[in-house]
Amino acid sequence: MSLQHSFHVNVDSSRSVSCIAVSGLGVWISLQNSAVIRLFHATTYECLCDSNMAPAVTKMLSSCDDIIRQHKAACLRVTSLLACKDLLWVGTSAGVVLTMPLPHVAPSTMKINNIPTATGVPHGHTGHVRFLTFVETAPATVSDTLMVRPNSHHRYSLKSKPELQSSSVTNSKLLVISGGDGYEDFRTTGVSEVAGREDSTNHLLLWHV
Repeated sequence: MSLQHSFHVNVDSSRSVSCIAVSGLGVWISLQNSAVIRLFHATTYECLCDSNMAPAVTKMLSSCDDIIRQHKAACLRVTSLLACKDLLWVGTSAGVVLTMPLPHVAPSTMKINNIPTATGVPHGHTGHVRFLTFVETAPATVSDTLMVRPNSHHRYSLKSKPELQSSSVTNSKLLVISGGDGYEDFRTTGVSEVAGREDSTNHLLLWHV
């Protein structure tokens, strides 16, 4: 492998790139110990926009204990990024998972004027969001959807049955998975009876998209 091109993504050389996600001609990055994500053009290498995740995270932490909220806000940083379908998923050190619409990046795009707004997901983690990924759930196959009687002879072709071909594609769904320490329902106000019991237990949260 040979290096094709290099460019600066930040004036502070002490902060390295911690996360990266690609969607079309858009490349999203986060920097070490930062709550800001940046969108770069994949071919011109220009920075198209910046977006600070802190306001959305602070809103989700409004029902938390004051000390916990202040601690999480003080050391807030982006810990994971995932581009899936039309959304950018953002994991944070506060345990909050955020989503924001992915803007369209054309070859001639120089700047994103209408920066998408990040929205908090009600379910998250008590500790850091360790990773975000997705898997594709298997669509129903022809053998799953067709009942064939024993000793009978039938031949089916997806090419000759467009309705079967389309149904096998549309039944396919993506499953977004976040991994992190503990589970937190950010819609809950007050202190839960089970608070603190499983804060250090690894949890996987799954969403159909």
